[in-house]
Amino acid sequence: MTTPQISLTTTPLDHSTTAVALAGELDVYTVANIEETLTHLTRETERELLLDLANVTFCDSSGVALFLRIHRRCVAAGVRLSLCRIQRLPARVIRGLHVDRAVSCSFA
Repeated sequence: MTTPQISLTTTPLDHSTTAVALAGELDVYTVANIEETLTHLTRETERELLLDLANVTFCDSSGVALFLRIHRRCVAAGVRLSLCRIQRLPARVIRGLHVDRAVSCSFA
């Protein structure tokens, strides 16, 4: 069995907004690889944290749970979380579990 991979690239857009591009599969095996970094970014970002999911090929309930945890941390820090460029397969899970009702989402 091959372990899925996830990568994270952070780009400050301005003094108050940070973009994070995720690439790969977001599941029970990969969530732990990025959660600490995303949690740190919720404390370091002033206004908005953008998660670009254009290159996320798979997302299960573990990924959705991560988004909701990060969303709660953002709310506590006064930061807006946005999920953007969500592709077809992850979009099905995000819409199916109604994450788009709690978190700002834009779909590809």
